[in-house]
Amino acid sequence: MKTKHTFTVIFFTGKSRSNPKHLSLYVRITVNGKRAEISLKRTITDKDWDNNKSRGRGSSQNVRTLNAYLGRGV
Repeated sequence: MKTKHTFTVIFFTGKSRSNPKHLSLYVRITVNGKRAEISLKRTITDKDWDNNKSRGRGSSQNVRTLNAYLGRGV
């Protein structure tokens, strides 16, 4: 018997309300078509975020720490 289950995790950003040059980070988890979005309570400057890779861009200590937190490695 085959069953079809799906599971995806994506990271995305939204404009920070308190600082216009920063982006707030969120994660969306989808299981079998049902979504849940959670704020990660972290921010990053817009120039340090890579939308295509959904991770921080660069090699500064802050970006490396964030990427490790996101589970993407360094």
